[in-house]
Amino acid sequence: MAVTSLLSTLLIWLACHFVGDFAFQSTWMAVEKGKSWEVTFYHCATYTAVFILFAHPSMVAIVILFTTHLIVDALKARYQVITSIWVDQLLHLVTIALIVLVGL
Repeated sequence: MAVTSLLSTLLIWLACHFVGDFAFQSTWMAVEKGKSWEVTFYHCATYTAVFILFAHPSMVAIVILFTTHLIVDALKARYQVITSIWVDQLLHLVTIALIVLVGL
């Protein structure tokens, strides 16, 4: 993949991340996902749907995005293993970068 193509793909994926994780996550979701698996799944499905609509990922990438987002958010909201939003975001961004770099 050419550098310009890689960068534009990465920018699209980053935009999808920020829209899905911030713009489409309501206060209700942010508060309740630590208490309810249903809400956590709903947030992860909404998050992943943004990528499906705008980034057109492969099925493997969709599964990786959904699963890793679910794990990271559960570790932060439900189990408080991750206490910093910066660590939470870093893990999400590293996942995205690896998916894009590998070409999934």
